[in-house]
Amino acid sequence: MQSHDPIRQISFIQQALSQNRKPIGFFIGAGCPLSIRINEREEDGKIASDPLIWDVAGLTKIIAGRLGSGDETNPSSWDKAVKITNEDGGDGGNIEILLSKIRVLKSVAGSGTVRGLTAKELGDLDEHICKVISEEVNKSLPGKNTPYHNLAIWSRSISREKPVHLFTTNYDLLLEQALEESFTPYFDGFIGSRKAFFDLGAVENERLLPSRWTRLWKIHGSLNWRLENGTTVVRSDAKTEDQSYLIYPSHLKYDQSRKMPYLAMLDRLKAFLLSPSALLFICGYSFADEHINDIICRSLEANPTAHVFAFVFGNLDEPKYALGKECASATPNLSMLAFDKGIVGRNVGEWQMEETDALPLPTGILVKDGTVVSLKLGDFSALGDLLRGLSRADEVSDEA
Repeated sequence: MQSHDPIRQISFIQQALSQNRKPIGFFIGAGCPLSIRINEREEDGKIASDPLIWDVAGLTKIIAGRLGSGDETNPSSWDKAVKITNEDGGDGGNIEILLSKIRVLKSVAGSGTVRGLTAKELGDLDEHICKVISEEVNKSLPGKNTPYHNLAIWSRSISREKPVHLFTTNYDLLLEQALEESFTPYFDGFIGSRKAFFDLGAVENERLLPSRWTRLWKIHGSLNWRLENGTTVVRSDAKTEDQSYLIYPSHLKYDQSRKMPYLAMLDRLKAFLLSPSALLFICGYSFADEHINDIICRSLEANPTAHVFAFVFGNLDEPKYALGKECASATPNLSMLAFDKGIVGRNVGEWQMEETDALPLPTGILVKDGTVVSLKLGDFSALGDLLRGLSRADEVSDEA
């Protein structure tokens, strides 16, 4: 196996992040909130803590505990949906796959029954799942010194010719909180203040907005998005009886109102990656969504001047990164950087270097233990520290 020099990779990343002319974007996945730890305590002589928001697997377990019956002789609607998903070859331990399956079944149930579940049962289950998700992800960042704040401050730290684009599959409002607490102006596709409405025209013409406004694109919906009266998409903190949650983890053929925000957000991702010399940095995403993977890889094939750096938590050979490894092994301009090794230019290699002090870096980003070198940018906290070091508050532009 060949080797890769992590110093070379980090140096290029630092230079790219310091520029103001390239289109630069970040893709924030479900793994990022895991870096924010709360409820620190001592357990068995060791310090333990909880993530601010659980990842997909953890969230699924919470929902199962709330909606599952645990009784095989009298299964709940949740239990039935899990069984159906597993029988069809899906992962019943993944809430995004489950929710997609539930909505597919509901779309064909009509006013009848499908696979032992009535349309009403499926609709109620959808509503209950989204309610639990809403409750579990409705968390706030503890303080203003978090990786999210470092990202927000970096995005407005220099005068830019091209706006920063933030893409996320997360439903939480952590990015919004960090952007607002850091006084970073942003546009998320909605217009208004009391009950902001989704404006497709503004989304498609976002290039006409000031470049100092960060773009925030929430691909899978958001905690505070609502479908009102089944026709209008609004952003509101409070949910009324005539509104339903707008959370969608997969590319289903919804009615026009539910489908449009999702497709518009995906179009933004595709348009960004097709921009000349675009750079996208991914963190906290395990490449489990094949539709998003397809957009990333196909766009990179069509635009060889673009490049994606995927920072992953843990080691490269973990089973959950199998799809990501396939993408990086077939796409020259997709680099996958794990703790122990990376895929650069389609070649897998371990990290090797002489000295860690060859490049001044915050502690914890690049670690050498004997001959073993670890690159920790897949930890959102480490990535935040890198961005913090690159931010120059004295160069913040006052331009409109």
